[in-house]
Amino acid sequence: MTLFEFLMALASVVIAIALTEIFAGWGRLLRTHIVPHIDWLHLGWTLVVVLYAIQYWVGIWPYREVDFIYIYQVWFLIFPTLFIVLVSYAITPDIDPDMNLDLRDYYMSRRAPIFIGLAAFLATAQIADVIILGINLSWISFALVIISLLPAFTQRISIHTAVMIFNLYIVLSNGFGLTPATNGLIN
Repeated sequence: MTLFEFLMALASVVIAIALTEIFAGWGRLLRTHIVPHIDWLHLGWTLVVVLYAIQYWVGIWPYREVDFIYIYQVWFLIFPTLFIVLVSYAITPDIDPDMNLDLRDYYMSRRAPIFIGLAAFLATAQIADVIILGINLSWISFALVIISLLPAFTQRISIHTAVMIFNLYIVLSNGFGLTPATNGLIN
């Protein structure tokens, strides 16, 4: 087994934990006896997190040709996966089947850990490209991290919506090959 295969296996397990948490949360919502107050904003953000997790995992492929010599290279490849797990746990409520939950209230109460974690994920994923692959960041890379922090500090739905649309644009344009991607994020 090469070091890349070993790292890919580790990243796969960590990303699987993140995806499992979100999918399990969706499943718990479906099992509730009293229909929870489903919120389009919360649901939209969980979808963004799922797309970023999958895209990051696929985006690890360009690292297959890298000779990992130093442990810090491994850290920078694995750190983003840890942040996406934390975001997944923050955005997914622990639902009792008999509970009446308002997902907008939950989402707003957890906005700081969700968006600070998301910004940390985006920043570390892009830093990995700089440190390991030697890629220069564009202005939009920096803007994505800063813009993704905004919902952590406001309850304005218009800001949360605009930031979600911007993130969806980034992840979908990369997913459909409309922009060159490096680590599954942006170049």
